[in-house]
Amino acid sequence: MSVSLPYWQSREPLDALQVAEAADKLGYHRLWIGEMATFDAFALATAIGQSPGRIPLCIGPVPIGVRSPATIAMGAASVAALTGRPVDIAIGTSSTVVVRDWHGRRRHRTARHLDETTRIVRALLAGEKVEYDGLIERVRGFRLRLPALRATLSTAVLGTTVGSAGIESVGAIHGRGDAAGNAPDHATAPVSGGEIIVAAFGDKALEVAARCADRVVLNLVTPAQVARCVSAIREFAAEAGCDAPPVSVWVIAAVDPDDDAFTTVRQGIVGYLRAPGYDTMFTEAGFGDVVQLAHSGAHPRDVLAAIPNELPSAVGMFGDLPTVTARLAEYAEAGADEVVIVPVTTAEDPAGHRTLDALAGLRAERRDDAGE
Repeated sequence: MSVSLPYWQSREPLDALQVAEAADKLGYHRLWIGEMATFDAFALATAIGQSPGRIPLCIGPVPIGVRSPATIAMGAASVAALTGRPVDIAIGTSSTVVVRDWHGRRRHRTARHLDETTRIVRALLAGEKVEYDGLIERVRGFRLRLPALRATLSTAVLGTTVGSAGIESVGAIHGRGDAAGNAPDHATAPVSGGEIIVAAFGDKALEVAARCADRVVLNLVTPAQVARCVSAIREFAAEAGCDAPPVSVWVIAAVDPDDDAFTTVRQGIVGYLRAPGYDTMFTEAGFGDVVQLAHSGAHPRDVLAAIPNELPSAVGMFGDLPTVTARLAEYAEAGADEVVIVPVTTAEDPAGHRTLDALAGLRAERRDDAGE
């Protein structure tokens, strides 16, 4: 189990520092640092990484429509160099609201964009000088002057040919090896950090992630959706002749939640009810009436009032510890290799201690049972 910093709209943004400290002290696997409308993820990761502690950092998912591959690689390498901690990077297409409306950037051909960005970032984090001329991204002669985060790649990794569809890679650059478990020819000794993670949900993004990513991350999904996505990833990887990447799942969690906790989560879910894919999932989970209201153009205040507490529970872990434990098992059985806890924070519990303490204790019990 890992922890992701939550950015609840009703909470003080600096609560994130308290959540980070709690996750570190409680011994979670790593800390995920995304971004929304408060902190720049790389700046926050540097601040956390320079504080006492040693928890590894995973930055993102950062939206590829807002940052170029070069700035993504520079950001990850900068945090690693300035903090001395292992740093992984997650990327995703984000939403039209974030990319087009907030940042004024174009969001198009998202699957192809994911593919090209993953390839370029991988090469840059390996210390390569990159020449890449794609349909969406272009890099000419750029190389990071910071320590590499990944094993060195061969120059053939970005070997390309120009065709009618643009630039096509002729190298397998995901670095996981083939389906038989053989290491790629261009790999050297493994390095600490440098994992490239792709946030995916729809089939096109899942197909890219299965081929190109070291790991796939899912957010705000039911266990049934996790199972569907894991199955799709395995099928796409088999078609590509490579190992299926492991899957991480961000899961909102609250042990013994009060009304304030549910209100906090309901506010965070409003924007997802109209998002493609998520609307279908919530409808399948039995909340089609709320989805229809959101699509009708109703004011967010009215949509929030219509969301029952049962809706957050469909995509999270809420209740007493036995209930949360059982729900955690459902995500594991669905195929989640890493469950990333997104703790609900409140005015009385700004660090999410109640939830993180309880689940850390559960994690410790399982390690003891395994004899670790």
